Amino acid sequence: MEDHATPTPARRFIPVLLVVLLFYAASLPVVFSSHIVNGRAAADHLNYHEPVIHNFAREWPTPDLSNYHSATTPLYHLLFAGIEVFFEPSRRGFMLLAGVFTAALLALLVGAMRGTTVQRLSLALPVLGSMYVLFPGIWLLPDNVAWLGVLGILLLALRAGTMRALLLVGGPVLLLLVLTRQIHLWAAGVLWAAAWLGTDRACEPDVGAPLRPLARMSDLVTGLGPRLKRLAPAVLATLPAFAAIGYFVNLWGGFIVPRYQTGYHGGYEGWNPATAAFFLSIVGSFAPFYLAHARTGLRRLWRSPRVLIGVVALALVLTLIPETTYAAEEGRKSGLWNLVKAAPVIAGHTSIVLAGLAPIGAVLVAGLLAQMRPREAWIYLGAMVGFVVAQTASPQLWQRYHEPFILILLALMSTEVAADGPSRPGRWTGVWQVAGPALLGLGLAGVSFWTIATDKPAVGLPTGDFERSKEYEPLR
Repeated sequence: MEDHATPTPARRFIPVLLVVLLFYAASLPVVFSSHIVNGRAAADHLNYHEPVIHNFAREWPTPDLSNYHSATTPLYHLLFAGIEVFFEPSRRGFMLLAGVFTAALLALLVGAMRGTTVQRLSLALPVLGSMYVLFPGIWLLPDNVAWLGVLGILLLALRAGTMRALLLVGGPVLLLLVLTRQIHLWAAGVLWAAAWLGTDRACEPDVGAPLRPLARMSDLVTGLGPRLKRLAPAVLATLPAFAAIGYFVNLWGGFIVPRYQTGYHGGYEGWNPATAAFFLSIVGSFAPFYLAHARTGLRRLWRSPRVLIGVVALALVLTLIPETTYAAEEGRKSGLWNLVKAAPVIAGHTSIVLAGLAPIGAVLVAGLLAQMRPREAWIYLGAMVGFVVAQTASPQLWQRYHEPFILILLALMSTEVAADGPSRPGRWTGVWQVAGPALLGLGLAGVSFWTIATDKPAVGLPTGDFERSKEYEPLR
């Protein structure tokens, strides 16, 4: 294994370049193949996002934002509509342009990681291999533009050296983020948390001491005066994002366009209390591949049995109280829910899959947090809580809305540890730090390409009020 010292700029760039090249090696053959009209991602592209772009381009420069065919805020579609007005790209041209955002997401993630070159590249592979990241890098889907904004907010909160940098950059990034996907308004809380905690990152974790989470929580309310002085401008910096969401809520009469509030596309109302259990269960399903990165924190957790029991108990409570069975009509479908559907349930209420995986996921998260600096740990924890709360307010508890965020978090959290751990790993631990995420990435990539190879052609939706996007000529 390489030294944990910070790599030179040239060495830091190598894994960034490699992951971008891997992305294009994976995506370009699909873009120039006959498979671009097959599958779920193609259906979303053809039935929703591309028609919206064409409509906005026809209505340019004053497109009607009151009731278009997307459940997201319109920045992504406006950007590509502007490109269509001035450059008129083909369908494949649009897809190539859309892929730039995914390349930027992967480049920013790997560039921000700490740890060795090999560790950083291996931890990026699950993100790249996930169909929920790869597919938006091929088809016209706004997902990765939003994840790029989420990653930007998180990195600003973690790494900004001054409050001025945090707020002057964080406010505009948050605004662009919520104009792309309104559900990510939760990211404002990450900026608030960073301001509350301040920008001093000098405190190192005492990994030899027992965990005392209550004492750590009490530290958060000391020095209230300086904290409030930092929080006030942070709240002001996020007001434009809230104002933008307020504008659309007033325009639409809700958080999404009217056509998705009722009728054929209804079902965007309500909430899903199983979100926390689902989130932790996805983490738990990935846990074996990241255990080597959490070794120090897991040992510390083991030496603090009350905390360990509390973590497991909390995960069980979050899983046992809400209903966690498969229910497509209630938004609990796809991804891990397919395994839930095939497995037994307890009393027709609780999935044994989630009851088993959620505590494992909670322990991994606690182990990773236990070996970080306190400030970073609070920001990561706050980001996870904010994300889960926002997703709880959505009735669609789908893997595609969780998996990219979880894989991005696990990559960053693992390399926080790789950089700051108090001791070098043993031989086999060091091997698994690389092999674990790499194997997960290969597995996810295999699923992605199997899905592309076997998907059936997308069809137009029988709603009667809009048609499938027109077919373009091949790339000009």
